[in-house]
Amino acid sequence: MNDRRPSTYVCVVTGASRGIGKSTAAALAARGATVVTLGRDPSRNTIACDLASFASIRAAAAEITARWPRIDLLVNNAGVQHLHRTVSADGIEATLAVNHLAPFLLTRLLLPALEAAAPARVLTVSSSLARWGRIDFSDLQQTRRYNGTRAYLQSKLANVMFTLSLAERLTTRGVSAVCVYPGLVATDLLRERWWWRAAWLRPLWRAVFLHPDAAAQAVVAAATVTPPGADCCITLGGRTVPAPPLARDPEQRRRLWDATVRLAGVDYPT
Repeated sequence: MNDRRPSTYVCVVTGASRGIGKSTAAALAARGATVVTLGRDPSRNTIACDLASFASIRAAAAEITARWPRIDLLVNNAGVQHLHRTVSADGIEATLAVNHLAPFLLTRLLLPALEAAAPARVLTVSSSLARWGRIDFSDLQQTRRYNGTRAYLQSKLANVMFTLSLAERLTTRGVSAVCVYPGLVATDLLRERWWWRAAWLRPLWRAVFLHPDAAAQAVVAAATVTPPGADCCITLGGRTVPAPPLARDPEQRRRLWDATVRLAGVDYPT
């Protein structure tokens, strides 16, 4: 955290109703920060927001900036993984919409408030599994043949590529952009998979996967460490790891950025 008093340190966390987001929000609040949580359930969040809707994102961003004109930390954490292809309120494949387009749009809309609090930071939660992802520019929304795992891995790679591109664009604006790998975590992200829901397998998953509280520590650490070098991400223990090779390819990043601008309807200042 920067040098401002903890009570005036404002953090925005998406996907804070459960899992990593809920644990991250709790950990930041325990440090004395003002935590603004976003999620679909208004009873569990400061701001109600459906990240599968551009209109809802815009409304939430307007409310946030009206109430908190200075934001020190934005944690883009929310994510989905659908077994079957679904579309967002805007007719976009939902995994791409929530996991990638929503952080792109929300960050852009909150950028003035982040700049007002400089030095500020944007954290985007990805996954070490991003290295297995590929960006299918010929069918970004998987309209021809949908595979939930492939869509998810594409979105996690897109998170890294977005972060690296964002970091380049914000170098003179007092806002750093960092991508974090929180580890393999036991959350409801896999709730559509039968093998995740099976009660008799739950002891195995608890043994293999991290508890959300442990993963949240990686996110909180990434909020305070010195930003990693170009083309790197932060993982457990605050360690720096190289981004996937595809994410380090400037041409791949440029193509994804241009495609994202077309879908999200906004671009960033240069």
